[in-house]
Amino acid sequence: MKEKPSFRHDPLYRVMDVTKEIHFIEGNFKRLFDRLKGINNLGIIPEVLEMARYPKYEHHLGTVHQIECLLGCVNDDIIPDTYRLPLKLSALFLHVGHLPFTYSTERALLLASGLGIEERDNKARGYVREKIENVLRKANFDGKKQQQHLEKLFSLENYKILYRYFSSEIFLKNWRAIRDTYRLEDECKGTIVRNLIDPDDVGYRYLELADKADFVQRDALYFGTVRLDVSPQLLYGQGLLGSVPESYTVDERKLIESNLDYLRGRFYEGGGIRWFSRIYEKIIASLILCENFKIEWLDKLDDSQLKRLTTENIRPDNKPAGLPTKWTKRAKDLFRGAIVFSIVFKLSNVYFEKHKNVIDIEYELLQKAKSVRGLLTYPFEKGALLDIDYLRKFRFPPHPNYRQFSIAVFQNSSRIKFVEIIKIIKQLTNYCSIIDIEDIKISDVRTIREGLSRQLSWTGSIRINNENVVKAVSEAIGCIENGDVYKKGDFLIKFLNDIHSIETFHKLWHNFQNRLWSLNIGHTVKAHREDIESSGVRNDFVEGMLSLPVRLLQCKHTKKHLDQIYEKLLEMICITKSDEKKGYLFEALWLIHKIRETKGTFKFLINGMVVVDPKMPKDKRDIHEFDVIEILTSESGNAECWIYACCIADDYRQKNKTQLEKLAENIHKNYPGLKIRTRYIIPEDRSREIWRPKEAETGVGYVTN
Repeated sequence: MKEKPSFRHDPLYRVMDVTKEIHFIEGNFKRLFDRLKGINNLGIIPEVLEMARYPKYEHHLGTVHQIECLLGCVNDDIIPDTYRLPLKLSALFLHVGHLPFTYSTERALLLASGLGIEERDNKARGYVREKIENVLRKANFDGKKQQQHLEKLFSLENYKILYRYFSSEIFLKNWRAIRDTYRLEDECKGTIVRNLIDPDDVGYRYLELADKADFVQRDALYFGTVRLDVSPQLLYGQGLLGSVPESYTVDERKLIESNLDYLRGRFYEGGGIRWFSRIYEKIIASLILCENFKIEWLDKLDDSQLKRLTTENIRPDNKPAGLPTKWTKRAKDLFRGAIVFSIVFKLSNVYFEKHKNVIDIEYELLQKAKSVRGLLTYPFEKGALLDIDYLRKFRFPPHPNYRQFSIAVFQNSSRIKFVEIIKIIKQLTNYCSIIDIEDIKISDVRTIREGLSRQLSWTGSIRINNENVVKAVSEAIGCIENGDVYKKGDFLIKFLNDIHSIETFHKLWHNFQNRLWSLNIGHTVKAHREDIESSGVRNDFVEGMLSLPVRLLQCKHTKKHLDQIYEKLLEMICITKSDEKKGYLFEALWLIHKIRETKGTFKFLINGMVVVDPKMPKDKRDIHEFDVIEILTSESGNAECWIYACCIADDYRQKNKTQLEKLAENIHKNYPGLKIRTRYIIPEDRSREIWRPKEAETGVGYVTN
């Protein structure tokens, strides 16, 4: 009889020992591990990026190797002898529960489980719940802990560990053969299950570290990035033994984590990967809910087999699957590159009520009632796509009743209606941060402005330059406070208090950045009234105020403050000698007027958009600046884009018409259904020092039928 090999060659470690446990488990459960050879460890990524692939089976062996290294680095005081075999068996079964196109298919299954239908009618939810509840019982969790595990899975917060529950279920089905072979006590069954699914368990943390140590090094190898070769003695020895005080050592786990952060940003979570994954998930979720789709197929298929099922409508037994051709065609189009989305903007720190999960938030932002396929069909019908996810790391302390999410908006440029993007922005403005603070370089509102501006720009590159307008409004407030009615800072405090008093918009203040902005204004004014100009508090207030939802500033108590600012800007224009400064004041005057004006059901303003040509030399990159762009939804529900060129010179037509034509033409090309209007904004009668702005026709625009 041929002796079984005691080692295997590996692309990462070169040579790995093959233990007797590997021989036994893989020999007796060959089908499970053969399936892993057809599942790509990088999931959906190689379908988007042209790159090397490697099977989940290779990573499985690497994780087992890492566990063997861990056990070789620590003594029995850290991991007792009786616990070592259960840990090895946990590592051997860790990955067998992965679904094809790993993580994306798991998320699709949970997405299908969470859609707005009764649980008894949702076969996906029933299938997942049955598997998980059996595992949770065998882990000996109490009812409260079982419910916590279920909620974190069905909310999609923990979708990346769903496979661990499936692995546990497979292990439990085969427990008797394993128990009898190794003469294990029944209590080992619960130990192994907790190793797989319980983050509070020390065995889970050992497995997680070993798993991460392998895939980070292995992914770096296949991605072609910096080659990592982390010593097991340093990774497991000092870190687990604690023999060296942490403050005096560099932990190899930090090296693993820093490289994982790089891989996430560069590969795992790149814009192309994110939108592709979200579209894939919606297609798979819809197919899972179809009558002819057998969820059990997911346990048996590998990547190529699932791709064939969903794109060619062929079952694993080579018979027609009878799935809806509308959805299989979408799957086929996605994989062959006929469906393409692009990023509009991404927000990284948005606060929503704690009881809401990503599915709830997607319903809310889309203003959709809960339904079977409402969240699955809209990207194909509307051309917009939301990518909502839980934050792993928090830059600010969380509110006790709120939590933070990342939200990205994508568009299908070939079929998008601009109004669909605006509808999403309308809902988002209740939660967005309004000003840049501390280490956050850009606020949510600025991110949205820049994202929209890039869609409008004919070069695709822009910058926002509104500093002079902010200073003009800030100076106007200073003049108001230097009058007879207010003391320094009183106008700011009164304005801020009136904003806070509007209960309808209380959600805005749960964003930590906005609370800091508000508290900073109040504290600085009270502590440094005589030094407000040098402290920059007025500029900070104005930047935040100009980023607030327009409808908030149009309320009775807040609008009166805008009226005062408007009138003060008019006075300042009359007494200012510099034409350049008059120009900034006039632009600020028009911006305040547009904020006060009640037109449409929703309004979003962009001030100081500069089109940039990155191909030009640095001193010639800025092509044109557009003073005020007003994006709104009309009473009929359609979107409109109004572009205003503010000018106090007599030759305003000569200065502005060409750039208005170019911008309007590009917007019309990208969004042909959008109503586009352009206007010159000029003084009512400059010769008579009447500076109130009036609109003049440009002859440039596009009106839809």
